[in-house]
Amino acid sequence: MPEKNVFLGELTRKELEESISNGTVEGAIVPTGALEQHQDHLAMIHDTASVTEIAERTARQFYPHVLVTPTVSMSVSEHHMAHGGALTIRPEIFLEYVYDVCHSLKRLGVPKVMVLNGHGGNMRQSLEPKAPDQIKKLDDLGVIYITYWKTCPESFYEQNLELERSAGHAGEFETSFAMVAFPHRIRQDQINYENAKLASIPKGGYILNAVLDGVAEQVCQMLGR
Repeated sequence: MPEKNVFLGELTRKELEESISNGTVEGAIVPTGALEQHQDHLAMIHDTASVTEIAERTARQFYPHVLVTPTVSMSVSEHHMAHGGALTIRPEIFLEYVYDVCHSLKRLGVPKVMVLNGHGGNMRQSLEPKAPDQIKKLDDLGVIYITYWKTCPESFYEQNLELERSAGHAGEFETSFAMVAFPHRIRQDQINYENAKLASIPKGGYILNAVLDGVAEQVCQMLGR
């Protein structure tokens, strides 16, 4: 097992039971990504890979008190079906699935649960009008639902990015992030999108640090620290 493993799925039954029963585990992160087109230069797994990276790095800051579940890797991407590739899940089905994962954690005895979203189609404000009953079920369960790039203040984007003021799709933000986190998933010779041409490794470093700080702050609040 890797040092400072934070992935729930890498634990044995006995290890998980002991860490919950003795109070070591205080919370869990449920990452949600997507499988959809990211222009011609980024892999379709980008949202899933990025939110998994952020969840792991954040949980390691709280080791051994926060676990990370397997990432929900396909979600609400209907708006990308006409743009060359996606696998999409209906909003109510996606949220029911996420609810069942969170409910399972609660049944196991994990006291605090956070859904860490890494995809625009999964943002709460996008899903609530389409599936209000499912959102309410998550709220009633006491689940915190956040989108990672929303944890950065607006001033961060103004100070560190030239064009984008959020996590633009396959653009300056996401391509810079990929340059730092998983450069092997970039097709450098296929960067034709103008926003993506502004991406750089230094920007990727700033982005990674900023989102880790933002998500860690949310975890601190979740744990009551």
